[in-house]
Amino acid sequence: MLQFLTDFAQNTWDLVAEMAPYLLFGFAVAGMLHVLIRKDFVQRWLGKPGLGAVIKASVLGVPMPLCSCSVIPVAASLRKSGATRGATASFLSSTPQTGVDSILATYALLGGVFTAVRVLVAFVCGIVTGYLIEVFCKEKVVAKREEETSLARHRYNFCSDATEVASKTCCSSKPAPKRSPLEALRYGFVTLPADLATALIVGLVLAGLVTTLMPSDLLTGSLSTGPLAFLLATAISLPLYVCATASIPMAYALLAAGLSPGAALVFLIAGPATNTATIVTVWKMLGRGATVIYLVSLLVISWLAGWLFNTALANEAEAGAMHHHEALHPSLWQHGSGVLLIGLLVFSVWKSRRATVKSCCAE
Repeated sequence: MLQFLTDFAQNTWDLVAEMAPYLLFGFAVAGMLHVLIRKDFVQRWLGKPGLGAVIKASVLGVPMPLCSCSVIPVAASLRKSGATRGATASFLSSTPQTGVDSILATYALLGGVFTAVRVLVAFVCGIVTGYLIEVFCKEKVVAKREEETSLARHRYNFCSDATEVASKTCCSSKPAPKRSPLEALRYGFVTLPADLATALIVGLVLAGLVTTLMPSDLLTGSLSTGPLAFLLATAISLPLYVCATASIPMAYALLAAGLSPGAALVFLIAGPATNTATIVTVWKMLGRGATVIYLVSLLVISWLAGWLFNTALANEAEAGAMHHHEALHPSLWQHGSGVLLIGLLVFSVWKSRRATVKSCCAE
């Protein structure tokens, strides 16, 4: 039991350390987006229901160098800025599968054929997943938004009338929010971490358990080929945290051990886009029905792509895999980033609750 707890703690911390730099980078990007991108722009570009916003979100997500951790706060920022459920899901599914860095790394390690298929599948996943959620998970807050807009107009009219009577009122004395670097830091490293802290902690604990309980040689021997390999690759990739770049040497190692290229493709698709932290966060942001559609569509697309890959391009894919890289392990600076991340989550939750208490006391 003591050995299990030790391994669990070590594996969970390794996940924290590996995730931390990407997640901190994602918080920084989200803060900059909050300052630089106006809500009305997001609402125009990604806020209109339909296929157009979903395609735009997928086009935006494929080249962005955000992994399955750092994409979470950025997607949350887009959602809060007015992006639809479908556009948010499209961005969440297409972005972590690829990125400029992982595209180049895939080409260097697995060849051009594997790279082209991976990028194409990521783009298709974003469109299909987002559009299905757009169709079957209609926004239920339209009336609420209209009510809030009407209320805001009444408040504005009241404040405008009040300023004509008195020069100093509670409404007129409030300055307009400034989009400054300080606001970017506050939003990226206080507001968003506080919102996502619970989901991230739950995802990390579950991922640590799965990593501890999962045998390292599961996909070897008789289980390395055939349809069973698809199922096993999916079972591992669903809850396990594997970022787009780190999954590449792991996929090559599986290929070198005899795993079919199609099953390796399933691992590359499902791993970055469906880890536990992402699933919990999607549930929180988009709801239960959208989460089910998100998972099912990604799994169906990954299996179909893997089968087509084995049928048409297996030989070319195996010929393109020429080098071997071992799985990455957290370095000293990543461990430091992990400490910084934990401190940031604790600080942001404390700061948020303190602000809530002050607001309640003021009322």
